[in-house]
Parts: sequence; structure tokens; C-alpha cells
Amino acid sequence: MEKSSAVPVLIEWERYCDEHPHGNLREFASWLLNTLDPIRETPAKPATESLPTNDASLPDALQQDDDFLSWFYMSRLNRFVRFYAKSIMAEHSFSGPDEFLFLSMIHYMDRPTKKEVCLANAVELTTGVDILRRLMKRGLILEATDERDARSKRLSLTDSGRTMVQVVGKQLEEIPHSVLADLSEADRRQFMQTLQYLNNYHLLNYKL
Repeated sequence: MEKSSAVPVLIEWERYCDEHPHGNLREFASWLLNTLDPIRETPAKPATESLPTNDASLPDALQQDDDFLSWFYMSRLNRFVRFYAKSIMAEHSFSGPDEFLFLSMIHYMDRPTKKEVCLANAVELTTGVDILRRLMKRGLILEATDERDARSKRLSLTDSGRTMVQVVGKQLEEIPHSVLADLSEADRRQFMQTLQYLNNYHLLNYKL
């Protein structure tokens, strides 16, 4: 098997250290992927639509604030996802994606409690209980006493609930606009690793 030289990586590492003296290996890996990958052009928009290269609606000062921009773009992505799924949620009488996420989480968890489902979805208990109540009223989930602990109650899906997860899940897979757009496989892996890292980091501080 032909060996690859590590010299090019070391050269890039030296360049990275010159540009980012306080950077670390995780940040270097992300920088390296973005630096070496060909620049992807934004898909062309119709002539009637203008696509600004920067967020013209944001003051210059805010465009330099990484924390603000992270919040801003993640909020936008959340709205985009809700927009793509809106018609599917309405078709199946869900008030929004959260109800379907709760249903899906119960499907994949082992007979969870209400609190466990709320924690898994990072939703406050009072809000989560309201969502679960609506799902029960529709006959999609059941609540039963835990055989091992009479003080605890466990959630499970009804036959209708399982069918709903399969049907809606299939429709979501067929949405023409992927949440990850035209990202390459390498970018997708890097993005998912970053999302998982941020999720695990903030989950430690999140309190219901």
C-alpha cells in the first residue's frame, strides 16, 4: 500500500498556526476541510430575486460577533426546517414539528416517562406535558403504570401512532430541499460532529 506523505499537512498546520496562534487541533481540522475543499457556489436564483453576499439587514458590528451570528443562523435554520415540514405537519393535524418529534422519540425510546421524553427533546416539562396530552387525545400514545414501579408511568405508541411515525417519516424523507443542502459527504460529517458536540456541551447546562 502506497504511503501518503504527512508533509503537506504539516505545512498547512504551520500556516494555520501563523494565522490562528490560539487555535487547537479541532479548529485546525475544520479549517483544513474548508480551506482544501473547492468553494461551492450558491445555487443561482431567479433574475427577479436578489441574493446578497452578506446579511445586509445586520449591522456590521453584529456581523463580526460569532456568538450572535451563531444564534442568528441557527434560529433561521430552525425556521427553514419548519417551513419545509409545515404542509406535512398540517396534513396530519400536528400543530408543529415538536409534536411529531415527541411521537418519534417515544417510538425509538424504551417506554420512557414523560420527563425522559421532555429531556430528550429539550422541552420544558409543562410544555412537554401539553404536547403529550394532545397526542394521547388523538389516540397516538398510551400511558401505563410501570410493572416494576407502581409510582412511575411509561409511554408507548398505539398502532395508530406507529403507523403515523412511518407515514410522516417517509414524507419528510421525500422533501425536495435537504436541510444539509449541497454539502459534500466530508462537510456533512464535520457539520454533524460539530452539532453533536454543541448539543452535548449545552445539554450539561440545560435544566428543565
